Amino acid sequence: MIEKRNLSEQVYFYLRKKIIKNELKPGSRVSYDNIIAELGISKTPVRDALYLLQQDGLIEIKERSGTFVNTPKAQDVEEVYDIRKALERQAVNLAMNNMKKADIEEMLKKAIKVEETLNESNVETFVESDREFHRKIVTWSKNGRLIKLMESLEAQLQWISVITATSSERPKQTNAMHKRIIAAMLHSNKNLAQDLMEEHIEEAKQITLKEFL
Repeated sequence: MIEKRNLSEQVYFYLRKKIIKNELKPGSRVSYDNIIAELGISKTPVRDALYLLQQDGLIEIKERSGTFVNTPKAQDVEEVYDIRKALERQAVNLAMNNMKKADIEEMLKKAIKVEETLNESNVETFVESDREFHRKIVTWSKNGRLIKLMESLEAQLQWISVITATSSERPKQTNAMHKRIIAAMLHSNKNLAQDLMEEHIEEAKQITLKEFL
């Protein structure tokens, strides 16, 4: 049972979380009746929430067949990561105009702390620390439209990250690249920081694509 205010939004985030955490698995049917019974609500907010999830690319609504959790394909990964690469390259550019040295140093401290705990962290912890790093830079861009565009990709990026295999070395490699990007930012080397961010996301794309080919 959930509160009867902003129902569509609440149902949207509730179902999105279940999809991202792989509790609703790719290809599985989404039942209106089950959701309505589980949450004690009417059909309208469920329908609206499912429409938003369809816009995110997380579900597919098939006429006369039903509603299903989407199964990502290689093309989906290509498109999401290529858009992400362009947006985050620009985010670095803008963020470096807005961040003070102390802000960047704080990011470095967090990256070092993550490195110290990588061996004992689980996959979900690693994914969250990775997303926090990228969200920080996007937020510091202070460009409202760029931030909204990245938010629209966030669900798909989290979902893809959780359902793909993560090698034992990937967290260490990812955090090492984060530190290189931060170092370039600390030295006010904007071009290098942008190039490293683009390289970082391209590497993530290629690793992810291997799981879909």
